[in-house]
Amino acid sequence: MPRIDLRRRMSWNGILVSALMSGALFTFSAKTSSADEQTLVGAWNVTIAFDDPVLVGCTTPSLNTKDGGIVAQGCDAGESPGYGQWQRIGNHRFAVTFVGVNFGAPGTGLTGNYKVRATLVVSGDTFSGPFLTEIFALDGTLLFSVTGSVTGQRIGVEPL
Repeated sequence: MPRIDLRRRMSWNGILVSALMSGALFTFSAKTSSADEQTLVGAWNVTIAFDDPVLVGCTTPSLNTKDGGIVAQGCDAGESPGYGQWQRIGNHRFAVTFVGVNFGAPGTGLTGNYKVRATLVVSGDTFSGPFLTEIFALDGTLLFSVTGSVTGQRIGVEPL
């Protein structure tokens, strides 16, 4: 007799878990494109293309928080992730600024820092726009700057 009760409980638990998972999947798929277009919140794969063809771009992850924070990985192991802010500046338009540090050869420490500024236009689960990166010496002297464009693809939930 206890086995029947255990089986019933397991059956009800299975139904409950299935219902909860279905609800969660429906919630994720029910997001409207227009809501997403007015925020940069989420995880993104960002493709960086420099205007100077000598510089090699890359695709790298970025994470944007609800309160306007950003963590952006660079293309080179010699630079730290960038930390900064994003802000909505218009309809589907966002300003982004983040900073990080540059590392020298192992054992030499920091060699300078960088600042990236971009203006992005969001359309659904993608964004694109121009950027400017400035590289500074440790004393704050501007060493050089580079320009280019970025495109981003939002990383969505992929149910198993």
